Amino acid sequence: MRPNWTPDDLPNLRGKTAIVTGGNSGVGYYTALELAKHGAKVIIGSRDPKRGEESIIKMKQTAPNIDITVEPLNLADLKSVRSFADTIHGKVKGIDVLINNAGVMAVPTRELTADGFEMHFGTNHLGHFALTGLLLPLIEKNHGRIVTVSAQSAQMGDLDFSDLKMDRKYRPMAGYNRSKLSNILFARELNRRAKKKGITSIAVHPGTSPTGIGRNAPKGTKAFGLLLMKIFGTPPDQSSWPSLIAATDSTITGDIYLGLGMNPLKAKKPKYVDFPKKALDVQLAEKLWLLSEKLTGVHYDLKKHFFAYRPVKMNRITYARSLRKRRKDSSIKKKVAYLATFLFYRYKFLS
Repeated sequence: MRPNWTPDDLPNLRGKTAIVTGGNSGVGYYTALELAKHGAKVIIGSRDPKRGEESIIKMKQTAPNIDITVEPLNLADLKSVRSFADTIHGKVKGIDVLINNAGVMAVPTRELTADGFEMHFGTNHLGHFALTGLLLPLIEKNHGRIVTVSAQSAQMGDLDFSDLKMDRKYRPMAGYNRSKLSNILFARELNRRAKKKGITSIAVHPGTSPTGIGRNAPKGTKAFGLLLMKIFGTPPDQSSWPSLIAATDSTITGDIYLGLGMNPLKAKKPKYVDFPKKALDVQLAEKLWLLSEKLTGVHYDLKKHFFAYRPVKMNRITYARSLRKRRKDSSIKKKVAYLATFLFYRYKFLS
């Protein structure tokens, strides 16, 4: 990846087929537009086909000769997901790029999808999980690339398998963050399982951009989000760059997490970023994968990969060493905690 990458660095994509969910607005709009401008045949999946057609008219004012169409896709309804996948199977012989871009954010009150899943988890994760699985044979034919768009807030996500519908306590951003963590876990697990078939699966985040994804957010959350965007944000066209790079640059592998810099004092360029710690949990990813297959009814034709976390057998000596190390680590943590508490109260009472 070039340090000063721009869409002008995209290769000639003539003869390639790309699917972009949510390609009618925001980051997805510019993702679809740039792929089409560089020669790809692009199909947009849009919940509102009329808005999708309006977006295509707008795109063709910029680039009249692009090959781009829209098909109805509601990721909050698995029946719609299957219908969209059937349509794609009837239209193309193979897929070079699938960009799982669409999503909902900060839905103010708890809502369920048509299939009874919490709205963020059902739309952002399960909808894309099902769609990717249904399109996988076409992606495998072309040794394609799958790009799943997460968010920087995934690092605050937490997966509680005992309350996936958030019956006990619903918080809009908690639901969103959980779905974005699930996106990364899915992308990484898919890459581990599918790379032997020549498929690459990559997670990206678009930074913070003033798009319509948060249109349903509560007023307070929306106001705070707008403030963050003024300080840290990037325009939607620039926020599409990580997706475009991941979709077209063969040097970007599934072991890389690509995002946008957020430092307001520096130019916001695509860069390699650290995965959230929870996203590196292979056992968590495996559990989410099996549950997602069960909930969606979509089973991937991929053999289970070899896991590197098999239990280690310990003899008495190694067990004793491990126990001493844990006790030592615990003691250090306690000393640090005591010191922090002491300094806090000392400052509080003497100031």
